[in-house]
Amino acid sequence: MRDVFKLKGDKVIWILIVLFAMISIVAVFSSSSYLAAKRDVAKTAIFLEQTRSVLLGFVALFICYLIPLRAYRALSFIIFFFSVVMLIMLYIPGMQDVRNGAVRGIKIFGVTFQVFEFAKIAVVLYLARALELWDDSLYDFKTYALRILLPIAAVCLLILPNSFSSALLIALISFLIMFFMDMSWKNILITVGIVAVALLLAFGTYHAFVKGKPTAELNGVEKIFNRFGTVEQRFENFMGDDQIDVNNLTPLEKEKLEDEQRQSNNAKVAISQGGIFGKGPGKSTQRYSLSMAFSDFIYAFIVEEYGLLGGIVLITLYIIFLFRCIRLCGRCKETFASVVVVGLSFLIACQAFLHILVNVRLIPITGHTLPLISHGGTAYLVLSGAFGIILSVNKQLDKQLAYERQQQKELEESQLEENV
Repeated sequence: MRDVFKLKGDKVIWILIVLFAMISIVAVFSSSSYLAAKRDVAKTAIFLEQTRSVLLGFVALFICYLIPLRAYRALSFIIFFFSVVMLIMLYIPGMQDVRNGAVRGIKIFGVTFQVFEFAKIAVVLYLARALELWDDSLYDFKTYALRILLPIAAVCLLILPNSFSSALLIALISFLIMFFMDMSWKNILITVGIVAVALLLAFGTYHAFVKGKPTAELNGVEKIFNRFGTVEQRFENFMGDDQIDVNNLTPLEKEKLEDEQRQSNNAKVAISQGGIFGKGPGKSTQRYSLSMAFSDFIYAFIVEEYGLLGGIVLITLYIIFLFRCIRLCGRCKETFASVVVVGLSFLIACQAFLHILVNVRLIPITGHTLPLISHGGTAYLVLSGAFGIILSVNKQLDKQLAYERQQQKELEESQLEENV
């Protein structure tokens, strides 16, 4: 029983988790003025809400940490199957949680679940098990297409109508896993070509048959291309295109475009006003106008209050986490463990840097939160669980190392007794 409460694994990663939690509570509380006003509640209510999310995140992390790696191996395909089922449930009208014109989750007994977050973890677990089982046969493109490409494509296609950026993130993580696990370059290049052609055909179809057409004439086809217009608007806004034809936009799309432009501009102002040392904790002015300062633009808010130095420190924390995981991956002797560690660490790091790049306006808006720092919810719980899975792998490696050392010690003692 004592071993349950004796935390094992990389101490640096444990420290990083605690630091992220502390930064999250402070940053969300300080940046929640707009959210508190919108909800007509005191900021202390947001503080308590985020504190609860952090505590629940620790519970999720600890549970995933306690689950042995063999259980993840045994359940990987089942978890993937249920994530696909949940993605299909996004298309059941009575269960949809619709926000900003897209289905963001499913409602079960009044509780909303952001299915996209579960799907990200499920894809990593699926790839880990698939590469372990079929690694030798995946050089054949037909086998690779059926066992790797088709399942990942199915997940991305189910997500695409409601979150283009989440589908691309899953595709990116899958590509990075295949790249670092030395899969056939031929198959990877063919996959990249297929994805590029598929996107060109999809956008071509959108322009030819959907864009600008009255909804009544489309008979529901527009739902398949729901996010294509948003993607184009975000690229045009990012490139500074002043020729966006707002006449072809619905009132909701116009409002959303104006809100994104305002938020992006306010994020730039927040970063520029932060300077090197920042305005100081609680002294942000953009939190009153940056409506997503607690979520999609929390990095810009942190830079405003803590300056360029604070922003660099935060980036450094994620880089340290990534390198600790790469080091951990190097210790793994099993394919499943290696893929789980590298996949989940890339998922967390890529999402973090996508968030940061959006905030400093180096890429178009994606809507990704900052892992373990942005305002809590399903994403906070799921990513906390991802940290727990990584630490579970780390715990098993430490046990194996301790066992090998013990075996080596007993062997040396046995040899010494024989010599005597």
